[in-house]
Amino acid sequence: MTQSVILYRTIFTFILAIYIYFGKGVAYGYFAEGLILFGIVLILKHRKSFPILKEPAAKILYLIFFINLLFIIRGIIKYGIFDTLRDSFVFNYFIFSFIILLFSDQFNYFLKSILKIYKYYPIVLFVMYFISLNEFIGSFSLFGDIHLLFFKFGDISVHLFAAFLFQITGLNTFKKPYGFLNLILIFLLFSIASSYSRGGMLSFVIGFIVFYRYLKASNIKSQIRQYLRYLPLLLLASYLFLSTFKVNENFQGRTVGIDQVTSNFTSIFVSSDEGALNDNKLWRILWWGQIIDYTFNGPYFIAGKGLGVNLAEDDQILTTDLEGELRSPHNFNLTILARYGVFIFFLWLYWIWVQIRKLKNVNISRLQLIIIAIQIAFLFNASFDVFLEGPMGAFPFWVFVGIDLIFTYFNFYNSDTESELFQIEIESQKV
Repeated sequence: MTQSVILYRTIFTFILAIYIYFGKGVAYGYFAEGLILFGIVLILKHRKSFPILKEPAAKILYLIFFINLLFIIRGIIKYGIFDTLRDSFVFNYFIFSFIILLFSDQFNYFLKSILKIYKYYPIVLFVMYFISLNEFIGSFSLFGDIHLLFFKFGDISVHLFAAFLFQITGLNTFKKPYGFLNLILIFLLFSIASSYSRGGMLSFVIGFIVFYRYLKASNIKSQIRQYLRYLPLLLLASYLFLSTFKVNENFQGRTVGIDQVTSNFTSIFVSSDEGALNDNKLWRILWWGQIIDYTFNGPYFIAGKGLGVNLAEDDQILTTDLEGELRSPHNFNLTILARYGVFIFFLWLYWIWVQIRKLKNVNISRLQLIIIAIQIAFLFNASFDVFLEGPMGAFPFWVFVGIDLIFTYFNFYNSDTESELFQIEIESQKV
């Protein structure tokens, strides 16, 4: 590994941590896009030794990359460079999956750096969230009009899920009693996030169900069952915390509280008495239906509306969205359908299926199960929010995808590389 790659890896890890911790607050700093540019330069510089992945999931991404280039050319001709390039990052961010091949010589070191980011995520987020409640600090911005401590709670739920899995599987360990305190922080933060985001709440829950369903390690399942003994105490603490917690409503009229969590959960299945929740579902469903209609049954079946066009404006969608200019339908899959058409949409769904079907592998390793479960949480949240369209979600997501591709390519799963990561047994975390 050359000095330039080592320096790039250090910067890469630092910026990844910034995006995980701050999310949308730094999204308009264009750090991720700069990393892609310099990463491509390094790939070209080391092209003779750079491996070409041959796994099915990687081959699909290569094909999508080529198709995306054609759509970029089409979009620039019709809509100009800026909007076209901005929209093209729907797929461009997956370049991160291949950039991290540059670190393959010391990939274990890189992965441990990611684990460290998530080890401190709950406490860092907890502190930052309470700091953000200060009116002056909470309104501080570095990039555009987005507050630096602007939290998207669906995104937070996904990162909390990753931090949770890394801890209960022994990849991140804590001295007693800090491990249990960290779990309490995760639970409380998840309660706050669930007040604001139905999609985030479900992403955590569904990701965990998938993980537990395919988990074979009896010691970890036993550890989880031991934690369940403390669930009533955690629920009581969470109830008291949310019942007394008072903050301003967000742009959708939601605030932190046990009633809001209950409303968010029940509104998934039935109409809510809270108008904002119903309205939020209604405009999305109407827009999603419109996209399905003009692609599957309309003139945009083959190639969609393309890159560069403002979908909300072109589809005449009017909402009370106050997060900024609305360009995407809060569903990553339908964004692909609207912009690229039916064929690329099904190619994307096939890629998801290729990833998820790895769960059926009887020899799936613990680490691969963790990585796939985290990807599922990311994908589920992206089905209800603008998440993978921007670097705050796409950057870490495609890094996790890349980890899976690289471990498969180099046969790191079930090898000394994975064994070293799990050298500390889960029993050491018992409370």
